[in-house]
Amino acid sequence: CGFNFNSEDRSNGTFTSPNFPGLYPRNTECHYFFKGKPKERVHITFNKFDVDGIPPCNSDTASDYVEFSNYRTVDRKIPRHCGVKKPKVIESDGDFFRVTFKSNDKFDGTGFEALYQFKPYIDPATVKRISSNSTASTSSDTTDRTYTFLFTLVSLVMLLMINV
Repeated sequence: CGFNFNSEDRSNGTFTSPNFPGLYPRNTECHYFFKGKPKERVHITFNKFDVDGIPPCNSDTASDYVEFSNYRTVDRKIPRHCGVKKPKVIESDGDFFRVTFKSNDKFDGTGFEALYQFKPYIDPATVKRISSNSTASTSSDTTDRTYTFLFTLVSLVMLLMINV
């Protein structure tokens, strides 16, 4: 099975494994494709998670699993997930993201329910640059005010000394 989620259509929503909250079918593979606008990232938050298996969720453990990829093919940046522990919030690296659910012929679970949100990407380097520029201008403004205050104070003292 396959599902497409496009930020042009909806900026957020939910998606589930087949038959959720009932038991998911055996020998099933479903792909969930997320396509954002340029400079958008998708954030995935799991509300419920019950995918039969034992980490590392591979064929050696006969596990069903949920897999994440920033590409149309598999990348191993984010590990597979199985069991009942919900994954932390997952964020894509780009405007495309794929979630794959795969079950084998052995055991069942109720699967998962997840929330997706497309959000604008803010480059941390840009934030740091803006933040340091703001600090620099604030520091400069403070220095200017200090010099102005000192100049005014010295001028007043000199005026008082002349008048005495």
